[in-house]
Amino acid sequence: MDLDRIKHIVVVMMENRSFDNMLGYLSLPPYSRADVEGLGKIANWKGTYASTYKGDKYEPFVLTDPYRPIDADPPHERDPIAKQLGTQRNGKFAMDGFVANYATAKGATPPASGTNPPVMGYFTADQVPVADFFAREFLICDHWFSALPAGTQPNRLMAMSGTTRIDVNTMPLPEQHLIYDWLSDRGITWRVYHEELPFYTMMLKWAPQIFDQRHFRPFEQLSEDVASEPPDEFPQVIFIEPAYTDAPHLGIASDDHAPSAVKGGQEFLQEVYRDVSSDPDKWNNTVVIVTYDEHGGFFDHVSPPAVHTEPPAGVRYRPFETLGVRVPAFIISPFVKQGSVYKGLLDHTSILKFIGQKFGNGRYSAEVDERAVGSVLDALNAPDGGRAAPIIGSLEHYLGEEALPAGRIPGTSPESILQDAFQRALDEVRGSPGRPPEKIAKLLSAFPPKAGRT
Repeated sequence: MDLDRIKHIVVVMMENRSFDNMLGYLSLPPYSRADVEGLGKIANWKGTYASTYKGDKYEPFVLTDPYRPIDADPPHERDPIAKQLGTQRNGKFAMDGFVANYATAKGATPPASGTNPPVMGYFTADQVPVADFFAREFLICDHWFSALPAGTQPNRLMAMSGTTRIDVNTMPLPEQHLIYDWLSDRGITWRVYHEELPFYTMMLKWAPQIFDQRHFRPFEQLSEDVASEPPDEFPQVIFIEPAYTDAPHLGIASDDHAPSAVKGGQEFLQEVYRDVSSDPDKWNNTVVIVTYDEHGGFFDHVSPPAVHTEPPAGVRYRPFETLGVRVPAFIISPFVKQGSVYKGLLDHTSILKFIGQKFGNGRYSAEVDERAVGSVLDALNAPDGGRAAPIIGSLEHYLGEEALPAGRIPGTSPESILQDAFQRALDEVRGSPGRPPEKIAKLLSAFPPKAGRT
């Protein structure tokens, strides 16, 4: 692959869905894709992949309603994920603890014989039409794992740094060198387009930067920038962020984080695709990566492989010995073959490896370069490119099936308490560019970094 042909890399990271939950259906009838490591590959697959709870077995089932939020957010930190993976024998996890873990979730309907706990559910093309479009028209990676068997924050730090100073979620995030810093250090242009609060508002050094229009812009501005910015002004690396369930937002969340339904995420991903593919000249030089930070407690049948991850210098937590649970991942680009599958081992640091190969003279960092996973570059199987962006179908019928509640929906997690206060301050000073207003600075100073393991 001639890396000079790639001018723009776009990264979209969604929230908390497993590969089997979103894409496992591809190997089942009527789709029957033998090239996908999905569901139905063995006889009695439902019984084999079942989770056990209080002596009962709970098998995978079709989630037929993409509009209905589930009743709880399955726990998905380091210890709960260990419960989900189950016993390890001969290097393989049983992958049978998803229901037992879900039963501990606040608000969860207690599993009982004959019921279908939502963590054992999977969608089909009718429920996730945009994911299905990506799978048919571009490339999926069916051995892309979250970087760690841990929650959102450690995995997002791995995706943006190649290392993490935390192994469980905390607030605020400890400061560490991010891909934003790496790109700026090398003079590579970058930008974040965000529906609501950017994720790294939680790393307080970045919170004031959301007023800097060079690097942070509202998602609705993306289509205009694609259409109007000259190629030499359009960013070389772009990050696009949905509206997060666990942060203040207007209307429905679009990140797929349970208990949110997946309808909002499908609409968001359609808009992302339409925007980035709208200019043929930019499209011809673009690679879009869409993946999920971790599985969010939803079942997957593939045992995570052994990949050792040490904490960084000066940080104390138990090393991780495996990757996390498998997650959906798509490569959307003229540089991939239609309807193809990449089966090599990848995780979130594969994005950093790719960026390092393109913009870092082949290197990103020692932690990333030496990690025992491949690069997104390995998946680009149509190096000549040139394929026009296929037109995605209308979602009018899909989106019109059922109205979801609108209005301000505050998050409920510990992180969202700070974010809610921060959002209220932002609402008061919206539109103020440059130096952070006094109210924002005062708010930030009230939340010094936590001491402890970090």
